[in-house]
Amino acid sequence: MTRSAWGGVILASLLLSSCQGAKESMKQAGDGMGDAAKQAAGDAASMAMAPALAPLTDLLKQGESQIKAGNMQAAMTTMGGFEGVYQKVGPLIQPMAGDKWPAIDAAAQQVISTFSGTTPPSAENGSGAITGLMGLLKGLKTS
Repeated sequence: MTRSAWGGVILASLLLSSCQGAKESMKQAGDGMGDAAKQAAGDAASMAMAPALAPLTDLLKQGESQIKAGNMQAAMTTMGGFEGVYQKVGPLIQPMAGDKWPAIDAAAQQVISTFSGTTPPSAENGSGAITGLMGLLKGLKTS
């Protein structure tokens, strides 16, 4: 090969290397933007979850407070409204809960069954059902 041919090969090689580096830089920048977009979507979902959880958590806190005060009849009345609230907000929570959904739904069903009878549950059982669900709900990002 002649000098000019070698020069052309070297130049082409440098250009290809340069393009490959630029391509890699663009890929990394795109990955970073993808991560930022995922984070923004997660933040938006978290902010949307807070209002969805509020009626449910407010009801649970009220029922727990009544149990702690020793007023099981009031807790039964309060928690009697739980199923209706859960039916409304459950579908809003489910897509945002991801793989935690089955545990959340099972805990909510436990609350419903604990307070659905005509006889109030023991304070221990009532409180356990409520705090079990509250613990799972607190595990969801809401801020």
